[in-house]
Amino acid sequence: MIKPFLLGLALLLAAQLEAQNIDSLGVDQATQDTVIVPESPVIVLLKNKNTLIPLKRLDTLRIEFWTGQNSEKMTSFLGRYTLINEVPNAEYNLIIQSGFGHESPSVNDNKLSILCLLAADSPNSEILKNYDAVIYSNKNGHDIEDQVSQLIFGGIGASDTLLSPYGDFSTGDGLQTEGGLRFSFTSPEALGYDGELLRHKLDSVAVAAIDSGVAPGIQLLIAKDGKVLLQKTYGYHTYDSLTPVQADNLYDFASVTKITGALPALMKLHDKNKFDLDATMGTYLDYFSKGNKKDIQYRQILSHNAQLKAWIPYWTTTIKKNGKYRSKTLTHDASVDYAIKIVDGLYLHNDYKNKIYKQIRKSPLNENPGYVYSGLSFYIYPEIVERLTGEDYESHLKSNFYDPLGAHTITYNPLRFYPLNKIIPTEIDTFFRMTPLHGTVHDEGAAMMNGVSSNAGLFGTTLDLAKLIQMYLWKGTYGGERYISTITMEKFTACHYCQEGNRRGLGFDKPVLQDKENGSTAVDASDHSFGHSGYTGTFVWADPDTGILFVFMSNRVYPTRDNRKLYQLNVRPAMHQIIYDILLNPLQYPH
Repeated sequence: MIKPFLLGLALLLAAQLEAQNIDSLGVDQATQDTVIVPESPVIVLLKNKNTLIPLKRLDTLRIEFWTGQNSEKMTSFLGRYTLINEVPNAEYNLIIQSGFGHESPSVNDNKLSILCLLAADSPNSEILKNYDAVIYSNKNGHDIEDQVSQLIFGGIGASDTLLSPYGDFSTGDGLQTEGGLRFSFTSPEALGYDGELLRHKLDSVAVAAIDSGVAPGIQLLIAKDGKVLLQKTYGYHTYDSLTPVQADNLYDFASVTKITGALPALMKLHDKNKFDLDATMGTYLDYFSKGNKKDIQYRQILSHNAQLKAWIPYWTTTIKKNGKYRSKTLTHDASVDYAIKIVDGLYLHNDYKNKIYKQIRKSPLNENPGYVYSGLSFYIYPEIVERLTGEDYESHLKSNFYDPLGAHTITYNPLRFYPLNKIIPTEIDTFFRMTPLHGTVHDEGAAMMNGVSSNAGLFGTTLDLAKLIQMYLWKGTYGGERYISTITMEKFTACHYCQEGNRRGLGFDKPVLQDKENGSTAVDASDHSFGHSGYTGTFVWADPDTGILFVFMSNRVYPTRDNRKLYQLNVRPAMHQIIYDILLNPLQYPH
């Protein structure tokens, strides 16, 4: 039954509308004045020679962006996908141009070109012939630049058509392209979620964590079904509060390297029947074909089910009882034989890797079978990759995975490419390197492998890490390219020894089998989900059942690794569960 005051209000509104006598055509019948309806924004792909858009094989492209206006915002939008040059570069082979100006670049047949016309008058048809792709929008602004950037890289598809003629193009013209090939960027609200509540709850945990001394800074990324809906930074690089955490900062991945270093290469080699999971430890490295590990299979090893010791403190074996370094280990002065720089004033003998291999081979096996998390095998995978591919390990990873994905920041030894202020520091080392660790790998063993190991050593941004993990989540594809087969992705992310109480996949971590309230993931993370955590305070988790990807970055070891508040306060599983609660229960948390 309608309440009397609501009925009265309805009748009043009806009377007003009748008096105005506005018809569906937008014309006031009393005055015959046309009501002007603003034109809806459209983004139309007018030309796409050789299906240039969406861009493919990012590792083959050297992109320059040019605009006659302020380019900072659109440069950042494009830069989410790959490296973008903002200055004239003779080496570029693709130019993305926004608008025209007196200094418009020359376009020729030797370089690919994309022209973006945002709320611009149409240039003559002769000019448009020079471009491989042309994108038009009847509006301009940061939102349009954002969408155009996503369209170029296949985050979203092209589907709009012209609302009115534009130059030589007619109403209704417009080409279509596929979207969802790479990350798209949106907001929780745009997907129907309560973004305000999501941000509030995550902010509360992050701020409380920093205030409690969990870490000086935190960074988050959340994606759902390939759509990045939240990226947030909190706090500072260190507790002096001088350098705020920024989205383009690089983190020391620590053990997240285990699933981002050699593992993608091993999966690809498995696809090519070059890496057999049932082969034994000495199959690919003769050095391990003898001794107590000669019969251990890689399926067992990658599942941490091979009775291998958890770790070896290699650096302690370099020191004599009198405190001096043993022969052919460490020295304070660099030389031809001691060319591996650990930190300033500490150099490692070039052959020390062989000593690490010897310690791994000679190490005793655990007395009892079953699950023991071990990093020992991850020291030898880079050499296995080199033997099986015939390529340098780091070069192979960059050319086959990181660069094609547009994940250029993922790298070992980042000081070769990035300034200190772009890299998050880790620990103030008071027992081995005796210096703050900033831009060099935190893990001692990886440092003694010249910073290049599959146990630890990789650095990168949160977004670039997410690209690699999203490729895993999409069963081995990203950007329209297949990197790893579906069957191999499913095999490596599956639990192989669950019946023995071991939750692990092949290299990947999995949710605990029981007592999920005390696990390191959201209680609601599915059994098919996978990821890894890192000692420095990093964490990444992907769930194929829900499409949820969560990346958490912190430097909880600053200034000391003795700080265990990240675990004691359950910061990561608490945030992870908040995401599941809000994204999977829209009726409970309506927008």
